[in-house]
Amino acid sequence: MSVIETVTGQSDVRDAGHCQPHEHVYITQTPALLTNPELRLNNLAASISELKLYKEAGGNTLVDANPLATGRDALALKTASEVSGVQIIACTGYHIPVFYTKDHWIWDTPEEKLEDIFVRELTEGMFLGGCYGWPSYQTDIKAGLVKAMLTQEGVRGRTRVLLRAAGRAAARTGTSLMLHTEYGKGALEAIQYLTDLGLAPERILICHADRQVKDLDIHEKIASTGVFMEYDTITLFEFHDNETEIRMLKHMVGRGFLDQILISTDPTADRLKSYGGRYGMDYILKTFIPRLKECGFTEEEIRRITRENPGRALGR
Repeated sequence: MSVIETVTGQSDVRDAGHCQPHEHVYITQTPALLTNPELRLNNLAASISELKLYKEAGGNTLVDANPLATGRDALALKTASEVSGVQIIACTGYHIPVFYTKDHWIWDTPEEKLEDIFVRELTEGMFLGGCYGWPSYQTDIKAGLVKAMLTQEGVRGRTRVLLRAAGRAAARTGTSLMLHTEYGKGALEAIQYLTDLGLAPERILICHADRQVKDLDIHEKIASTGVFMEYDTITLFEFHDNETEIRMLKHMVGRGFLDQILISTDPTADRLKSYGGRYGMDYILKTFIPRLKECGFTEEEIRRITRENPGRALGR
């Protein structure tokens, strides 16, 4: 049986239902909150309210995409899941530099030690804290996904070390890895690097490629490697409108990549209803999917994108 590892335990992947694989539920402690108000998802009651709206609209499962030491709170995520009824898959791994101070341990901890703590979070339980010092309190709540980051410099320097630790942790545990990219740049090099470490392409989710929807050749090249294309900028209208995103999705389906497409919103506080934002985590269910249908997507295609594909991408 293929399962997903959620913050409340393992669940049959067939029960995942509608799943959005790149959301943000609750963020606390991280120094990034001081200078980035859009990251202030630190009201647990509001986060639970947002999850309930998602559940009421038909959402059942999602990935909280903040990893270890970036404001993730395993206990809060478990509470939010239990109260709302939404299955939450949490992440280990590392994130973009804004979440860390310049002297944070993520920048100088040996690769083997990083790999070890990532594996422990996947197999034993996630740690609390870590934003200001090495984490010491471990819960029994397991992560179900590895998060990694790729900047425009590509697989170079410290990023290479971090990516190797994350990739090896995912390969050792049979877990998938979601890779933050800047508009998909460097993805092909990173995919080759990760597969050389033993991670199968179908275990890799490439994030944020749809921040760029003009040159679709790079989308095709990335998808041709066999990875999942996580199109997660829905409601980020500074990058594109819905019609442009849908044209891109149609193009990719027409090129034979239907079974590799995932969709999500990657929300910030200014876009979540319960934090005073306009769109909400339920936007895909209430607005975007109806628009997909109006544009000719079939029920079967939508089911595969929102239910079957996430199950294969995230199941273990």
